[in-house]
Amino acid sequence: MDWMAVWRRCWRIPAIIGWLTWGLLLALTHSICSQLRPQQREVQRARLMQHWMRGLLDLLPLEVRYFGAATGQPALWLCNHISWLDIVVLAALYPQRFVSKSEVAHWPVIGPLARAAGTLFIQRGNAGGLQQLLLEQLQQGHSVVVFAEGTTTTGDRVAPLHGRLLSAAQVNQTPLQPIALGYYRRGRRDDLAPFVGDDHFHHHLWRLLGSAPIQARVQFLPPLTAEQGNRQQLAGRIRDQIAQALDVPRLAASGRRRDSSATKDLTAGINARKSLSNPA
Repeated sequence: MDWMAVWRRCWRIPAIIGWLTWGLLLALTHSICSQLRPQQREVQRARLMQHWMRGLLDLLPLEVRYFGAATGQPALWLCNHISWLDIVVLAALYPQRFVSKSEVAHWPVIGPLARAAGTLFIQRGNAGGLQQLLLEQLQQGHSVVVFAEGTTTTGDRVAPLHGRLLSAAQVNQTPLQPIALGYYRRGRRDDLAPFVGDDHFHHHLWRLLGSAPIQARVQFLPPLTAEQGNRQQLAGRIRDQIAQALDVPRLAASGRRRDSSATKDLTAGINARKSLSNPA
């Protein structure tokens, strides 16, 4: 038995439960205050979201390092996607809006918190609805974070970005802010942070709460303008920037690739951790 993991969970689990409860109270307070002062709704939401995300980040085994700076104007942020932790890491720095699948809105505890944070919920396959939603937010002067790969990876590659998600930024002439995000342990890509495949949230959280610190690196890359190409060209260029910053290959559009030995080791490590935490 890993007694260090047991000790970490002994203090982290009660702390996380307490912080979730505090988050629900904040969400309720915001709901009441926004009705009394609707003109302050967005400012209050942003402050409360950032406060709560920073507190959550302090309780999770993450050490975050930010490199560069994001554009100071409203933008469409495009980031590679590795884990649900990506949202915590980004929201703790800037209180942005995120796009999430509609099912999350109905999750216990997480759903109310996500709604209070201004999350944009979209049904899978409803690309037109998503583009309209993004356009409305950008026109209102809000920045929105989009994980344009459409899925998570283990962080050892960058999947093709869905260019159609850039349409709203082109229509509104909104800058594009590429972001490269990676998780590391002792200088190598971490195999615990990725939330991929058929993994379950509670299993992943259990493993995470017993973990030693993981370093999250967030790199803000040079922003692009909508005039620098059509949406597919821009998506390809952003993908190249992210892959280069992370020093990882790009996954072919067909999904086929030749696994390197490092990739096989990373995948094997993830599967081993799942097996240990979910014994038959």
